[in-house]
This record gives sequence, C-alpha cells and structure tokens, in this order.
Amino acid sequence: MITRRLALAALVSGLAFAAVPGGAGAANECNGVPRCIPVEGPWVAVPASGEADYVLSCPQGKGIVAGTDGRASSTDIRATFDGILGSPVASGRTTNSAVLFRAVSAHHRAGLFKPFIGCIPTETAVRNTIATELSPLGAPLDFRTMTVKISPGLQRTVTLSCPAGESLVDSWNATAFGTAKPAPQLASAIQVQTKIVNGRARLAITASEALPAGIQAQVQIGVRCAR
Repeated sequence: MITRRLALAALVSGLAFAAVPGGAGAANECNGVPRCIPVEGPWVAVPASGEADYVLSCPQGKGIVAGTDGRASSTDIRATFDGILGSPVASGRTTNSAVLFRAVSAHHRAGLFKPFIGCIPTETAVRNTIATELSPLGAPLDFRTMTVKISPGLQRTVTLSCPAGESLVDSWNATAFGTAKPAPQLASAIQVQTKIVNGRARLAITASEALPAGIQAQVQIGVRCAR
C-alpha cells in the first residue's frame, strides 16, 4: 500500500511539473457581437472514451449567449454545443443564458477542452420558450449546476436536485482545472461516482492526497430538468 501511494505521488508530482501556467486570454467568442461580455471557462478533462459535458453561463445567469468558441490540448479534441430548436437560428432563439458544451476525443486519447461564450447583457435571466410555440416538442430542458472545489485528499458527497415542479432527466459531472493548461492525466486523481436517489443526483467525490493544490481543481455537477 505504501509503495502504491509513493508511486502515485511521484506520478502526480511529475504531471504537475508539466502543468506550468502559460498565457491566457479570450478566444473569438465576441467577434462581431456588439456589447459582448466574454466568459472563459476552465480546462475541462475529456476522457479517452466517452463524452465530457460542461455548462458555461452568462454572469449571474443574466444575458443571452451570442457567441461560442473553444481551445483544446490538441486537434484530437472535438466539441459542439446544444442548441434549442427553432427558426431562424440566432442568439436568444437557439441559445439562452447558458450553453451545454459536449467534447469527445476523436482518436480516444485523453485531453482537455476550454469553453468560451460571449454574452449580450440583459437585466433579467433569459428563458427560451420558442420551441414550445413553434413545434410539438416539449420546452427546452433546464440546467442546474454546482461547482465543488477540490483539495488534496477530499472526500465529499454532494446532492443536486431539480427545482420544485420539475423532474430530473439525467445528470453529469466534469472534472476541470483553473490553471492555464494542466496535464490531462491529472484528472485520474479525482474520482466521481453518481447515483440517482429519489429523483436527485448524489455524487461521491474522492481526490488523491497526491493531487497538487495549485492546479485549482474543481468538479462541476449538473442535472437536466424537465418542466
């Protein structure tokens, strides 16, 4: 057991050395968008197999997403975002105050993805109801998220539920880092197990004691809800 702990500590220490912060800045999320407020997300871990989901919202949930962009650890990482059905495709119609990004590895190599959104400010939160007016589809799903800061050796259970009157559709979690560009392998030092109990998402989070404290690790947990 001691030998395995030492090996893990050596591995994570070596990865942390590789995660030297570099330059940071906005991407192209505000190009051509007047009165645009850029919002930069963290580096989200993308698994070798499967999908990484991450929600990025306008400040205080107020505003309309009018532009999106992203950066990645390599061109192997491919990303999209969910748009709301309706015509024509446009900000405020296809998007509201938050965007759900989806990222995968095309050749099954773990990597990193950093999402960006550009928001047009509004005084109130935006709720898109156009889909219900123009088609027989149900209303767009609601997102509820919580971000948990991760420290070395953390063990914590978190429960997230939908607002009153809404039902849970599914849940997700994403491991992310606030540093400039950490090594993708650092995500393996954080384990998250999810269970759905009585219509709520319950997540058990465990972090290795060898996780470097300076990488600003975090886990976003989220649920999609239906009215």
